[in-house]
Amino acid sequence: MSISRRALLSSAGLTLLAPLTGAGRASAAPPASGAARRRTASFPGDLAVIPDPLGLTGTWSRTTDGGQRVVTGAERNAVALSEQCIAAVAGYAARITIDPGSPYAVGSLVVRATPDGSAGYAASLDPNLRRVRLFDLATGRDLVPAASVVLSVGTAYLLEIAVDGPELTVLLEGEQVLTARDTAYGHGAAGLHAYNGTVVFGAPGLRSVTTDATGWTTDSGTWTATTLGWNAQAPAGTNCLAMASTRVYDTACQADVRIVDPYAVATLLLRTDAQGTSGYGIQIDPNQKRLRLYRIDGDITLGTYDTTIEVDKVYRIRIEADGPHLEIRWQTDFITPDGYAPVITAEDSTHPAGQLGVLAHNGSVVFEEIAVTDLVTDLQGWSTVSGGWTPDLRGLRAEGDGALRIAPFPGGDVLIGADVGPAGAATAGLVVRADAAGAGGYEVRLDATGVRLLDRTNTTELGRAAPPVRPFVAGGTYRTEVRALGTAVTVTVDGVEVLTATVARTGGSTVGLAATGGTAVFQEVRARTPQTYYTDTYRPAYRYTRLASHTSDPNGLVRHEGEYHLFHQDSGQWAHAVSTDLLHWRALPVALPVSDFGHTWSGSCVADTDDASGLFGGGAGLIAFYTSYHPDKPGGNQSVRVAHSKDKGRSWKWYGTEPVVQNPGGPDGGWDFRDPKVVRDDERDQWVMVVSGGDHVRFFTSTDLLHWAYRSSFGYGAWVTGGVWECPDLFPLPVDGAPDHVRWVLTLSTGAVRRTDGSAAEYFLGDWDGTTFTTTNTAGTPLRAEAGRDYYAAMTFYGLPDGRRVQLGWLSNWDYAFSAPTGEWNGQIGIPRELALSDEGLVQRPAVEIETLRTSSTTVKGVTVRPDSANPLAAVRGRSYEIEAEIALPVTGAATEFGFRLRTGGDRRTVAGYDVGAGKIFVDRTDAGVCDFTEHFAGRTSAPLPLDAVDGERRLRIRLFMDTSSVEVFGGDGRVTISSLLFPEPDDQGMAFYAIGGEARIITLTVHRLRGVFRVTDSDPEPPETPVGGAFRSGGLGELTVVPAGHWTTTGAGRTGVFDRDSTAVSSTEYGDLELTTQVRFGGPEGTSGAGSVLLRASPDTADGYAVNLDPNLRTARLLRRDGGRTTVLAEVPLLVRTGVTLPLRIRARGGRIEAFVDGRPVVDVTDTRYASGRIGLNVFGGRAAYQDTFVTAL
Repeated sequence: MSISRRALLSSAGLTLLAPLTGAGRASAAPPASGAARRRTASFPGDLAVIPDPLGLTGTWSRTTDGGQRVVTGAERNAVALSEQCIAAVAGYAARITIDPGSPYAVGSLVVRATPDGSAGYAASLDPNLRRVRLFDLATGRDLVPAASVVLSVGTAYLLEIAVDGPELTVLLEGEQVLTARDTAYGHGAAGLHAYNGTVVFGAPGLRSVTTDATGWTTDSGTWTATTLGWNAQAPAGTNCLAMASTRVYDTACQADVRIVDPYAVATLLLRTDAQGTSGYGIQIDPNQKRLRLYRIDGDITLGTYDTTIEVDKVYRIRIEADGPHLEIRWQTDFITPDGYAPVITAEDSTHPAGQLGVLAHNGSVVFEEIAVTDLVTDLQGWSTVSGGWTPDLRGLRAEGDGALRIAPFPGGDVLIGADVGPAGAATAGLVVRADAAGAGGYEVRLDATGVRLLDRTNTTELGRAAPPVRPFVAGGTYRTEVRALGTAVTVTVDGVEVLTATVARTGGSTVGLAATGGTAVFQEVRARTPQTYYTDTYRPAYRYTRLASHTSDPNGLVRHEGEYHLFHQDSGQWAHAVSTDLLHWRALPVALPVSDFGHTWSGSCVADTDDASGLFGGGAGLIAFYTSYHPDKPGGNQSVRVAHSKDKGRSWKWYGTEPVVQNPGGPDGGWDFRDPKVVRDDERDQWVMVVSGGDHVRFFTSTDLLHWAYRSSFGYGAWVTGGVWECPDLFPLPVDGAPDHVRWVLTLSTGAVRRTDGSAAEYFLGDWDGTTFTTTNTAGTPLRAEAGRDYYAAMTFYGLPDGRRVQLGWLSNWDYAFSAPTGEWNGQIGIPRELALSDEGLVQRPAVEIETLRTSSTTVKGVTVRPDSANPLAAVRGRSYEIEAEIALPVTGAATEFGFRLRTGGDRRTVAGYDVGAGKIFVDRTDAGVCDFTEHFAGRTSAPLPLDAVDGERRLRIRLFMDTSSVEVFGGDGRVTISSLLFPEPDDQGMAFYAIGGEARIITLTVHRLRGVFRVTDSDPEPPETPVGGAFRSGGLGELTVVPAGHWTTTGAGRTGVFDRDSTAVSSTEYGDLELTTQVRFGGPEGTSGAGSVLLRASPDTADGYAVNLDPNLRTARLLRRDGGRTTVLAEVPLLVRTGVTLPLRIRARGGRIEAFVDGRPVVDVTDTRYASGRIGLNVFGGRAAYQDTFVTAL
């Protein structure tokens, strides 16, 4: 795992939630006499600009005031959608005018719409029928009876629809006319809708509060939703309270907060009553310079933390409540994140459950990102049928007898999975194919006796199985998956298929979660149709990926009791999957999550079959050795810790409280020290651990797997030829299979530096004498284990019974490790490779298991190909296949280059070939497809590979494995490998064999089509019709040139850049003194993040000049100066910048004075005279940024 990834994880800090809040000692006081609680039907505040709605149907044009005019056909609908997302809490408004020329027309505001505008909520004005409606776009169903209102055509009416969780309120000219409760849609796009004529909409605007808590009410004071947070203004000496109806037990709640007035106090409330008069509060008090955790009823202090709290600075506060145990975490820095360890810990059992809220006392406080732990799911529209359901620290908590919660899922065929935790419940499980009310269908139940499949219509038991791996007990978490496809229902629990039944009913309307007889917890609930299950555009067919989330470093590869275990990194924790054949992997719950010790970074796992550790009572089990990284400590204080499992890796326990191998710098040491790999040294009856130290590796030995002794180090100096050393592996291999000629191989990955193209895989050959590794390599001349750019953190399996050495690697590169345009999933694991040694060095061949995926084959033999020859593969198409070929060159007239053009379509192709003059095999992805998401992706990768001389010819044997978004090439029987990611179009399925400059003879060439291991359908999903186009309104910029690279388009949000690092669209015009105004927006509709800057007085290459930088991740506005590419921070102002909101930005530069204003608030006022004139630049960094209405005026 690389330094850059570690920095990324560290910077994420507490971003799983986002809080900050506080209050004065009197914060728990009830409202003043006569004060009334008021439901926040419409959050007061100025309307923020949203990205332009783009028409899907109808004829739309933008009006001069920023609105939209639409003309529909007779009795036709027209829809336009903005990329603006509306989720839990927001108010959306616009003025609507029905054109007098079409008096029967209807105009509507749309919220929480699907990407194609076919579903969502709509609030409409209908002058003809004199009514205001609130209805479901998909069905036309009125949520409540329409309100009778006299409306006139030609008159502009202000219509607003406010959402607060399932509560929807419609206001006309500020007066509430409709209110409804509906759960069908939880999030989606904002838009406009018209019917049967011409409608004019004023500029639509948004008020929003970033929170996933719902049911908000406010009490006294003033609460104002702004683009820079939810501003609470409490009069002197009084409280200003906002309470959510969200009820919680065990939970984590957090918020970002900025205290504006020096004597104001902010409070985050948890487990309180509806009035906030009992429960718990954590106060942030700048005047008393402390945090205070207290029980509100009785005003009892449970703990304090003394700290300087600055006015106008952004902080993040988090309270975790787990039973009686309370912890407070406090983040004071977003650039160098802190706040991982709790600053206050307390025990109090007075209030096991309650609501949450925020409170300001005696002044102005701004809250942002008020969040609470909850269910992770890709379903929306959840509703409770019975029982109690509350957000929980571990997901979603169910209580009561017969608890049932359902979500819409029409169609019947479904693949649904969840982590099910029967935390005291008699039964817990999943429901499929129920009707709209949750009745009927089929239920999978986990109980003490095992797994049951029930027909809920008549309570018939369709199947029963014992627990496949371990007993079902309270506190356990069991991955449960149900596949209901046609008449077959298949159930998998703990990674083992346990039941299959034939059923009669194949239709349904909902899926659900069910529990009886107590408490259960559900997490990671994901449901897909066959058409959306592992069918994403770039989803590999036979390489491992997560359904959602990240896949990076393989960790803990081990075979134990008939199963292969693949652990891998996923955002600083160990994800887990099991297989019986190295190909078909079944997901399990996260094995090693983040903990109080820190993040669980890369490591390894062994099977302790003889209980050498004493952890298994004479039996066998798994022991995981992982890198513990604590974000608050210097360098993370990287150390080696242990976890162990007695049930085939399904549950894990931490071993002890201290590392088994401490950081070389001690308990506070900041040395690089990570990625422990443990192997067995049978000859000396010991275990060996090799750990990366950045520029070296360290070796340790043990006889019991728990007590380790340092033995030696290897590396330093000339041995280091690339970036930091990471992910070492150590193992013996016989040379050419001779058991009496064994060498030891030390492999490692390096990154991230440009001179190795971002990352590299190296190996050392040598000998191991039980304490010291001695190499026969030459210092300064590394041996490359992989010639391609995309093979990192490769690791071999422990415990294979047949003596094979099988390796898996992460297909990525630290130049763009998490930048691939794949959406909800990111990262894939290469095919399993079997390693061997020859006299020439390391040899890698595809594991034989992959041959079982072959379906049909096409073979070409004895064909000579010249530059003008017909393509011998013209009739062969595919996305996922294997090619085996042997190619010969004649003594005279030979080709200068030959090979394969793969995944061809239009101008796109990936070339895998051989350059005869250079003597190199290569992969060229210059024209493979999408490559502008990062700077260093396109291009050719090559490696020396001499051709074999056979019967007077020169021959090449090549074997390659093409998949949807990757290719692995094995040349010369595995002497050279090249692995590359690719992002072609789905229909790019052509292939060709070519020769340049002469002829090449195909001795034999076979294309094997390979079946997928995850998909359940061969058909691709039909992409939804979504809005396209947009306009960029600007003046004074001239032509824009992108530097150094990046993907820039025009969208409804304006000029929009997407890039993983800095990308700038630079103006052709130059300015000295200037005023610039723009609307800037970060992130995207798909939930991406991003930051950006407006450059001024910049050089054409952007190496010099100034930049006004806004960064939602760092919560800052900054003025930067660039001098020859070096950056100096001239000013830094904490600011609650967030993604998904459009911010007005104004910059004025006159002489040496530079000023910047965000949403009218002055944030920068600096004098600097280094640069007097230069160009303007619109910049994106690390995601997506968009600029609209960008105008520059010379002063």
